[in-house]
Amino acid sequence: MYSKPERVGVQMGKYRLVLFLIVVFGTGRVMQSYAQYSDTVKIMTYNINAESHGSGSYSDIAEVINEIGPTINGIQKLDSCNSRNSTYVLQYLGEQTDMAYTFAAAQTNFQGGNGSYGVGFLSGEEPLSVRRLAIPKGNASEDRAALEIGITMAGERVRLIVTHLDYASAANRTVQIQQILPWIDSGGAETDPVVIMADFNARATESSMQLFEDAGFDYVKGENGEVLDTAQNINHILFRPVDRWSILSVGNPAYSASNRYPLWAQMQLLDPVAAKKNQNVPHIRNSIGRFTIAGDGIRFEVGRESRVSCELVGISGRKIGTFVDGHMLAAGTHVFHLPEGVFTDGAAVVAITVNGKRMVKGVVTAK
Repeated sequence: MYSKPERVGVQMGKYRLVLFLIVVFGTGRVMQSYAQYSDTVKIMTYNINAESHGSGSYSDIAEVINEIGPTINGIQKLDSCNSRNSTYVLQYLGEQTDMAYTFAAAQTNFQGGNGSYGVGFLSGEEPLSVRRLAIPKGNASEDRAALEIGITMAGERVRLIVTHLDYASAANRTVQIQQILPWIDSGGAETDPVVIMADFNARATESSMQLFEDAGFDYVKGENGEVLDTAQNINHILFRPVDRWSILSVGNPAYSASNRYPLWAQMQLLDPVAAKKNQNVPHIRNSIGRFTIAGDGIRFEVGRESRVSCELVGISGRKIGTFVDGHMLAAGTHVFHLPEGVFTDGAAVVAITVNGKRMVKGVVTAK
């Protein structure tokens, strides 16, 4: 039997240190000499769906986590001392993996009794800050929640978010994402390195997920540019700013412990100066639909062989360039580089047509 979780939900052995660091972190004056983590961490998202949910045991789940060895693991479908499960599951997993744990309840007084159900983090170090967002169910099947922890990587503030979206409809997921994105923005600057991980219950191509890309997020992808996870297509890791992160390796291994497979990524946070030095052309920011405007040019994805046209037009109306003109392109990711010095108007419109349908038309600006 495990005790009912406290609101902060972290291991108590490091409690005094955590209190001090939260105060410092909250002021925005993080001590740059203090780095919880190096510039590289292994991030994992995992819907554990175990035991009372109909899959493997929690000890099986702990084995999976220990075998993969994530630095930070966002977990969905966590029971907490409720009528379905008397165990504080996240505490159990924290003890089995020797990791700190932080919980956010999506539903309290679960099924009319005590206890709760929600999402959480396991992390190698205690978080320096914690924020929670309650997402009332509205037309959805049940209440949801989002949880953010703050850490430092190479001395820089980084924000990590875990959530679990409605399974019933894209419309419900859209409403939930429309609550999550302003909450993310309210917690810091647009330039903050942010990673969000979840069982989104949505493919990357779903209209609801386009909202994340419109807000500047990009997906962790495989070697061939495919959006993971490749097995179930609904568990994702997204990040922004795109030019601050390098994805070194990824994995989406199959385990029987849950009917959802863990998705992990070894992610490196690039130094801002180094990131700019790696760009050969002015950095253009924004993400529009499935088409990302980044430092290396215009990058976009097509799900199958398609006829594509792409052009960039200055705000003044001057055509800057046509990068593709009705070409048949294979399924996958394509990059068209901007020649150095071509972006002179300060802002432009990118227009992309796929199979005769105008998919994107949006304003981008040069930093």
